[in-house]
Amino acid sequence: MKKIFIFALAILFAQSVAAQKLDRSQKPVAGPAPALTFVDPVIYKLKNGITILVVENHKLPKVSATYSIDAGPITEGSKAGVLSLMGQMLNEGTTSKTKVQFDKAVDQMGAEVNASASGAGVNALTRYFEPAFLLMADAVRNPAFLQVSFDKLKSQTITSLRSNERNAKAVSGRVVNALLYGTDHPMGEFATEKTINDLSLNDVKDAYTKYITPSRGYLTFVGDIKPEVAKALAEKAFSDWKGTSLTFPVLSNVSNPAKTEIDVIDLPNAVQSEITVSNLINLPLNNPDYHAVLLANQILGGGADAKLFRNLREKHGFTYGAYSSTSSGRFQTAFSATASVRNEKVDSAVVEFLKEINVMRTEKVSAEDLQNAKNLYNGSFALGLENPARMAGFASNILINNLPKDFYRTYLQKINAVTREDILRVSKKYFSYDQSRVIIVGKQEQFLPGLKKLNYPVNLFDKFALPLKTSIN
Repeated sequence: MKKIFIFALAILFAQSVAAQKLDRSQKPVAGPAPALTFVDPVIYKLKNGITILVVENHKLPKVSATYSIDAGPITEGSKAGVLSLMGQMLNEGTTSKTKVQFDKAVDQMGAEVNASASGAGVNALTRYFEPAFLLMADAVRNPAFLQVSFDKLKSQTITSLRSNERNAKAVSGRVVNALLYGTDHPMGEFATEKTINDLSLNDVKDAYTKYITPSRGYLTFVGDIKPEVAKALAEKAFSDWKGTSLTFPVLSNVSNPAKTEIDVIDLPNAVQSEITVSNLINLPLNNPDYHAVLLANQILGGGADAKLFRNLREKHGFTYGAYSSTSSGRFQTAFSATASVRNEKVDSAVVEFLKEINVMRTEKVSAEDLQNAKNLYNGSFALGLENPARMAGFASNILINNLPKDFYRTYLQKINAVTREDILRVSKKYFSYDQSRVIIVGKQEQFLPGLKKLNYPVNLFDKFALPLKTSIN
């Protein structure tokens, strides 16, 4: 009898599944935008200028803290690379502990402590957080700055620079910003073997004195800690710290080229070329266009469902992936579309890049593409709120960028209010077609003849962004 009953249940279940008639050719319909809940951090201010933000979360017995210095872009000039070296030196021991002793103390607690030219961070179990936090503060405030450590890091930096000279991605990463901004701009300058060789330990110490300071500092605590405990810890570690007062830099805007040009850097060993199509933009977070630009970029090149990927990879097979990005902030940033492309297909890929950018500027996107982009932001934004550190990041962004207090509470409302007309408008404004730089790093003998046929000015540069000829047309 029992077997008959089980058999009957199995038949009923099979009939129920068959009756559902699933249509797997259609994507599931996205649900409504999720309702968001925020926990505002507790904020304190130390007399020396440090702003403290505390996000309390007791789900796990651990705490993290981050100290960041809002110095803005720094022009290093002939000492390019000194800030990076200085940041590395902060992890080489303190005046009271050798590097071995310091690292051993961190390891014994199972903690993580690191420092850089822009600040420091610590992550530890609650029971060990205070001593780990004080170690972080010691690294920031009392670096040893030993000559032997400086010589070691300097040598490692030079070795790394040399090894990257035949790497197309590394060369592209250097020259793209140099050509966009100019090598005399803090966003365009870069370290070379010469600038690193010319640095001394005193240069590192001078950079530390000038830029590692409580001025414009933000100290963020996230996790299993009470706000009053975090404040007491911050005062214990930093209240008597004095340092240079930072002046936030003012930078002039850099112009895009008068008309689109192709800039080529020859790398004869490259089997693939790095293509970047880019133009400078101004997009602070409080810009009314901000949310529309995010969606426009997602539709153009935000992932595997975007126009660039579908064209350059799926349709033409030029690359493993083609993407675009837009940066935002208080200074001039860039829109860029990028891909690693077979040398012999570079000219064809450039045509397709510019074609897709132009389509964004001249035709409305489909309602489906826009809704898919919105669905992605609705889901990913809500999912990101599961990380309590996001709340601290939101709060510091509001303070640093002078944003409305409800900027993130209304984030999805503004995303979902964007129209197809908005996408067309911001694409015309921020995705340049007529005033772009097409920067290519690769084996030029395989693609230069094809580029000449595209009727754009073609300029040659060396691996350090220095012009070789004004034009080869």
